[in-house]
Amino acid sequence: MSSRNSKRIDIVFQGLFYLLCVFYLVYYMPYGFEDTDTGYIFGSSWNVYNGQIPHRDFIYTRPAIPAFLHTIFLFISETYGYLLDRSFFYIQIFLYSLLGTKLLFEHFEIRSKTSLYFIASLAAITTIHNYPPMGWNTIDGVLFCVLAFYFILKKNTSVLYILLGSFCLMLGVFSKQSFYFIPIFLFAYLVLQKDWFRLKYFVIFGFLSLISYLGFKLANGSLAPFWEQTFQRTSSSALVEAGIKTYYLAVKFHFLHVLGVSALAILAVKFRKNTLGYLITNLIIISYIAVSFWNNSGDWSVIKIVMQFLFMAATAYAFWMVLKDRRYLLLLLLLTLSWSASISNGFRTPIHFALPMVFTLYFFFYHNKNQSLSIPVAAILLVGYLITFGIGYQYIYRDSPRKELTHNMGEVFPQLATIKSDKSTYEKYTELKQLSTKYPKFTAIPSMPLANYLTRTVNPIGTDWPLDVEINDEALLLVQQLSEKNTTVLLEKLTLTPYEADGYDIIPLIKNTWTLIEEGRYFDVYQSK
Repeated sequence: MSSRNSKRIDIVFQGLFYLLCVFYLVYYMPYGFEDTDTGYIFGSSWNVYNGQIPHRDFIYTRPAIPAFLHTIFLFISETYGYLLDRSFFYIQIFLYSLLGTKLLFEHFEIRSKTSLYFIASLAAITTIHNYPPMGWNTIDGVLFCVLAFYFILKKNTSVLYILLGSFCLMLGVFSKQSFYFIPIFLFAYLVLQKDWFRLKYFVIFGFLSLISYLGFKLANGSLAPFWEQTFQRTSSSALVEAGIKTYYLAVKFHFLHVLGVSALAILAVKFRKNTLGYLITNLIIISYIAVSFWNNSGDWSVIKIVMQFLFMAATAYAFWMVLKDRRYLLLLLLLTLSWSASISNGFRTPIHFALPMVFTLYFFFYHNKNQSLSIPVAAILLVGYLITFGIGYQYIYRDSPRKELTHNMGEVFPQLATIKSDKSTYEKYTELKQLSTKYPKFTAIPSMPLANYLTRTVNPIGTDWPLDVEINDEALLLVQQLSEKNTTVLLEKLTLTPYEADGYDIIPLIKNTWTLIEEGRYFDVYQSK
């Protein structure tokens, strides 16, 4: 291929990468609006925007950087801040997929821009999978940690870049407890690489960044409650459960799947490596996911399991290759970030940073080969992954199927312009709007974290989702605060399973000790006696 044609293809794949980001913003961002996760971080940011400090003024069981970060969009526009925040979700993932790919390609001296933008695109598509757009502490943490790695580990870095990277790492660490490990992993990486220049400045600037943040917390009176609230939720047993046991159970309960997929992959590698092997292995993966989506209405568990398997395979490969080539330490470092992002009470999967697995699969077939990435294969796989996760996106997270999301929520609240949801959600928020006019000093319980933002009111207790694990089992304290502040409670009429109901001690406390003053279709209105 001539150099001119090669440059043209590079430009095409570079442009395609950015067009894919725009595609997600236009085609997926508006759909889905559920009442818990997709509004939790932004609801907390609304509290911060109105002068409340996490940990000091309201219970917050995580480090607070995301709550501060997402206020940026409120300062840009109160009305459209939530839409900007949802859009930012896709921008974050495309950005850190690109920066991580650039770091790997520079480190392994891969010069193909076509391959670079192909891998970055594939990593972003996989990371997003069929997850809804929302402000999320895991994604924030990954973004800041990737920025830190990029600034500190890029070739020809400088003292200024290491300072910037150390500050970004501090932001990542205080996005979520599971990222507390990342400075340790980075320190170990620099020691093993004997990179004393970077190590020296990383230690100095990292310590200064840590002291600066803790000083900020101390100055606003939130340091002591930060320690008390977040470390109640951080335990070694939770680490073992989410970071180790979940991977073991993935193999134990899906052993036949592991054997079958592994056998097909081995055949692909044994009989035809490089292009065909790479194509077949990826087609096996996406076919398995697509069929599972199709048969199980967008079942999320299959994504979790597939990515856990890929993570374990990539980690084993990287450990093996480190014995031959120390450059693979960087791949291991990025895999630790995927692992840290998977430590969660909910979706325990390394897919939140899929790049290391996507890169490993590519590099396994193409490293040290004269053969370049096949353009037809790249096109087939990009289309295949888009179709696969497009099938998954027909079943929105905690919401109705996409075909039922036909109601424009912007007709109820201008902050939700362009967002589509189902009929019941539309009607429920219409009732919320009416009740908020009648009872302006209210809180909606148990799971409407955007209620105060949408009604331009301030939650008297700052806690928008009083699930027991999110309030450290302080339901009685919150009910007392609500009573002292003469707050009206809009109690959602939810059909909860016994397991779900057991997680909301605040519901029976309100029902049994407060006075029911009005019944609606979606809410019962309570006031303290």
